[in-house]
Amino acid sequence: MSGSDRMRGIANIRTIARREVTVRVRTRSYRLGTALLAIGVIGLALLPVIITKIEGVSSSKVAVVAPDATVAARATATITTLLNPSSSASSAAAPDFVISIASDLATARQDVVDGRLSGVLGIERAADGSLAFTYYSNDAASGRTSSLLRQGANAIAIADRLDRLAIPAAQQATLFLPAAYAVAWPDPARTDPVKDGAAAVGQDLLGFAMTILIFMIIVMYGNWVAMSVAEEKSSRVMEVVLNAATPFQLLAGKVFGVGSAALIQYGVVIVAGVAALAAMPIIAAKVLGGTAAAMSLPEGLTPGLLLLFGIYGILGFLLYATLYAAAGSLVSRQEDVQSAVMPMTLISMVGYIVGVYATTGLLDARSAWMSVLVQIPFLSPFMMLGRVAGGLAQPSDVVLSLVLLAAAIVVAIWVAARIYAVGVLLYGQRPGYRAVWKLLREGM
Repeated sequence: MSGSDRMRGIANIRTIARREVTVRVRTRSYRLGTALLAIGVIGLALLPVIITKIEGVSSSKVAVVAPDATVAARATATITTLLNPSSSASSAAAPDFVISIASDLATARQDVVDGRLSGVLGIERAADGSLAFTYYSNDAASGRTSSLLRQGANAIAIADRLDRLAIPAAQQATLFLPAAYAVAWPDPARTDPVKDGAAAVGQDLLGFAMTILIFMIIVMYGNWVAMSVAEEKSSRVMEVVLNAATPFQLLAGKVFGVGSAALIQYGVVIVAGVAALAAMPIIAAKVLGGTAAAMSLPEGLTPGLLLLFGIYGILGFLLYATLYAAAGSLVSRQEDVQSAVMPMTLISMVGYIVGVYATTGLLDARSAWMSVLVQIPFLSPFMMLGRVAGGLAQPSDVVLSLVLLAAAIVVAIWVAARIYAVGVLLYGQRPGYRAVWKLLREGM
């Protein structure tokens, strides 16, 4: 191919892509969809603030009724610490629970019935001198508050026994010092710190969300490509276009055009989501006041992970979109597009389901077979981001999967171009798999 032919081919691809972008971006459905997606992502990003605002930020009130002032003071201090573990982190943050001392148990119980108190912890001294505890509340007996109060009751009872045994306060303090305890990775080669439960859950949710977004990018925009091909083919526009451009140029223009439209839409959505996350502490401070200290960005959301999300999203789209275009060229009616693209949809569904199950812990992400599946190009866009977010993927794993994915795209373009070259000129009944194989062997 001469240089002039190559330049003419690039110009044709650019023209087809520009037309595809212009037609899609100007449609009302595209603009409305972009706006709704952006609003939805902003809502999801600010969901913690919204839920906290709906539930209210007022502190729950728990009263303590004790047999003497010493026990009452100790119970108040112990329970306050247990029920408000984050209160010491920020003095400006309102405590989850306000603990007070009540003098009459019957009156306090009536306050719970009337809704003025969340609960009452009644403490009595038995005949043998030991303390007995009863929690009066409308909440579940096995709820978090009741479980924490049970821990507090044990600590209060032990301290009271030590008082009755005349153990000095200084010695009592040493008895309750926590033991040295640590959690470490089983693999001695891992030196990174073990993440706590909240951080692990945050990273799992982050990987889960990115897997869903990748799946939406591939399936939704891949269907756009197939529908566009079938639409032009059914209207006989394809025959006119083929007089000015080759089938490969038309294929490339379709993929790049829809990909550009998709990139614009998802760019708007991602910018809206990142802006909402960045502004969440400020918004929380305005809406919730002191509780804004509890609002923070998702654990593990780093520029590197966002870059990988973009790379896998683009490469995954290119891999599937070329095959979606080839499938769309095999049908003459838009009603037949879904059945034509079913094989790609099923493959992407497998990758999506396995990726989600591995991220949420339903499948063992550390197993050997999962390490193999994540390198399969048709599955890696859905699975690798969750492994990276969870700290399970090494840099070499990411590089290998990207190389294999890029190689698969080259093969997919070759296969799709051969099918597309003949498929766009086929009209009538959709050819079966044997006919497609014949097109693949004999294609231009």
